[in-house]
Amino acid sequence: MAELDLVKLAEGRKALEAWQTPEQFKARIDELADAVDSEALFNRNETQFLRDAMTIETFTRYRPTEKVRLAKSTEQWPDGQTGTPEQPINIEATEVMEEGRKRGDEYKEGGKPLDGGNEDWRRRALDIPVQLEKAIKRKKQKGYGKKCKLVIYLNMSNYGVLQKETEAKIAAIKAKYSADFQEICVLWQEKLL
Repeated sequence: MAELDLVKLAEGRKALEAWQTPEQFKARIDELADAVDSEALFNRNETQFLRDAMTIETFTRYRPTEKVRLAKSTEQWPDGQTGTPEQPINIEATEVMEEGRKRGDEYKEGGKPLDGGNEDWRRRALDIPVQLEKAIKRKKQKGYGKKCKLVIYLNMSNYGVLQKETEAKIAAIKAKYSADFQEICVLWQEKLL
């Protein structure tokens, strides 16, 4: 694993904490991400803020905003904010993956991503709503839901298997927990659901 430049990471985080346009935010994320290899990005705690920033930046592509920022490292939550300094919208970001999957292991030397055949794809499709609901429940238990939009990066693929059924289940789960957050936004397969 390449060494992380902790000074550069700290400076990059500080730059992301300032209110800025979504374009500036993306440019700063890209610059910082270019200096971090995939193994470090997905295996080091020091880079969690960068993964959160990437999720927030993706969200701003679907929900245009005047300004965006990452929360300060000293703040317990939210992970970031959109809107303006005068009217901030709190964003809590999270990622959902298959149970037991450790993406960081896939990026270690010699690591391989999960793969499988058609039956695995069906099983994965059926598991998407299960894992999504677990993640929402975990965030709900933290008790700050009505004060934020929950933005979920759903990092599970169904390879198109049971697509309509899965999207319907995602919508039903969002509706079930709609009173617990300002809004639940799911980023999945290049869409905002």
